[in-house]
Amino acid sequence: MEKMDVYVARQPIFNREEQTVAYELLYRNKEGKHPGKSINGDEATIEVLSNSILTIGIDQISRGKKLYVNFTENLLLQDFPIFLPSNKLVIELLEQIDANAEVEAACQQLKAKGYTLALDDFLLSDSNKELIKYADIIKVDFLDTTKAERKRMKEELAHFPLTWLAEKVETREQLQEALDEGFDLFQGFFFARPTIVSAKSIPQFSGHYFVILDEMMGSEPDILKIAHLIESDLSLSYKLLKLLNRTAFIQRQKVKTIHQAIMLIGLEELRKWLFFIMISSSGSACPEEVVHISLVRAKTLELLALHHFREEPPSLFFLLGMLSMIDALINQPMDKLLQDLPIDERIKQALLFEEGTLFQLLRLITAAERGHWGEVSEISRTLQVEESVLSACYQNALEWADSMIKAETGQG
Repeated sequence: MEKMDVYVARQPIFNREEQTVAYELLYRNKEGKHPGKSINGDEATIEVLSNSILTIGIDQISRGKKLYVNFTENLLLQDFPIFLPSNKLVIELLEQIDANAEVEAACQQLKAKGYTLALDDFLLSDSNKELIKYADIIKVDFLDTTKAERKRMKEELAHFPLTWLAEKVETREQLQEALDEGFDLFQGFFFARPTIVSAKSIPQFSGHYFVILDEMMGSEPDILKIAHLIESDLSLSYKLLKLLNRTAFIQRQKVKTIHQAIMLIGLEELRKWLFFIMISSSGSACPEEVVHISLVRAKTLELLALHHFREEPPSLFFLLGMLSMIDALINQPMDKLLQDLPIDERIKQALLFEEGTLFQLLRLITAAERGHWGEVSEISRTLQVEESVLSACYQNALEWADSMIKAETGQG
């Protein structure tokens, strides 16, 4: 798996029905973090547009919706947007931009070319009121404005055909307040924190996998049917055979067919391999790291099960670890993802409701990841898990996860 080097944060914008209608693209540095003051606005916008359009692809990142991008006054005056499709882009004029002859001329040209203009973090003043006639969208910061200020602006500008967007909507109460005040669009952490997408990590989670898993999880799975289903997905077949042949699991002979693989490793192991392929190919902000964490959790839990929960199938614990970060990997809510997966209800209980022994085991692993050793000791005592066994399982899992990543990338 190649290490990614292209990042863009994408935060959804919703309508009154809470449907996603657009995304704002935000700059993130190579670690996928906000850069603070380490980069100026011009550089940030240019990199966002370059990464989004030239590297990732505007269709992939927009999913058919509008894209909001911040523009500084300098970029506005350089005619920088002209090579971008006007039907896709909403140009956000930053709040520092005041009305002057040059800015107004640039806005006029952009409007003539069909671009949508938004005024970001807007608070009506003498210095910016002349920009209103060019604006299509007014973005109002709900944390930095009072109800009285918002009411005054909406009343003064009522004769303009404007769409009002409430940003930094953090709570259900603020959402209801914005709805009551007549806002049309909404953006904020209440809905979704910005998710990172990249050229190599656009989510691609095939529904075909669910069909295969459903057959595998049945009381009497049909091996020939499973083999046929896997073989019908060329990408899945290739990844599965490549992984099996590159790891130490099968040493006696090379695996040449899916049916042969199933007969050699069994359905119990095949479930784990399939989940690994699903997650490793799903895409995320930093897939190598997130997949690595998922693998370590999965293998640690499986090894612990072999020591302390021998009456249960090890795949139950393995799948718990693999699925524990699937919402981060797929960039969708956990409940939405799990409702379609044919998995043990105890896994769903652990991940959705934070209940049961499986949830306590997951707590144990995550506490170890963070170095919260007091919590590790407390949970270990409750579950009657020896800390020395946990430590050994965790170290083995780290080595195994590294070998899996290398096998998947062809390094091993």
